[in-house]
Amino acid sequence: MEVEPDIDVDDDGTSSQRSLPQKQAQPTPNIVFDTDPAFFSPDEKLKVGVIREEDGAQVFLCMYCRARCESALALKMHVRVYHMPVLVYDNGLGTVETRYRMGIKLQNTTCTEFSTTEKPFACLFCESSYKLQSSLQSHFREHHSPHKPFQCLECKEGFRRPIELSRHRLYRCPVRKNTSFSSSKKER
Repeated sequence: MEVEPDIDVDDDGTSSQRSLPQKQAQPTPNIVFDTDPAFFSPDEKLKVGVIREEDGAQVFLCMYCRARCESALALKMHVRVYHMPVLVYDNGLGTVETRYRMGIKLQNTTCTEFSTTEKPFACLFCESSYKLQSSLQSHFREHHSPHKPFQCLECKEGFRRPIELSRHRLYRCPVRKNTSFSSSKKER
């Protein structure tokens, strides 16, 4: 598995690298995220654009409309002002207290060279974006939701989907493995 650097750009334009696993060694542009603690929780981020080298200078391009900005801060402000991100909540889980912030709906998005279709619903926890809010909701519930309604009766571990619980009970449950091993040993 090859590792490509991913760039987190601070408001002043400085960058820090961290290694993330990639499927293939592809030349990918450096992505700029908005992680401002005034707007986002520590595990949330919004993909706002990319950094490109053009004529020996860094250019910051908007992910949603190809606008060019002179710094990462200007790019973040462009996305906030022009695309007007609105928080989207997963309100299918119950009351206001159990709603979770699952993504952002961006206004004024158009088809760009970075995305082949208009996908205004962006996940706050990964780089996924979707055309429909229901698709974002399904993605959030399957991958990021802290709500785990399906619980193993033996070890009390929670799961998001019933199939995950079934697999756990068949293959991974430590309590079940220990009891089935000891009971099969007694039968002999």
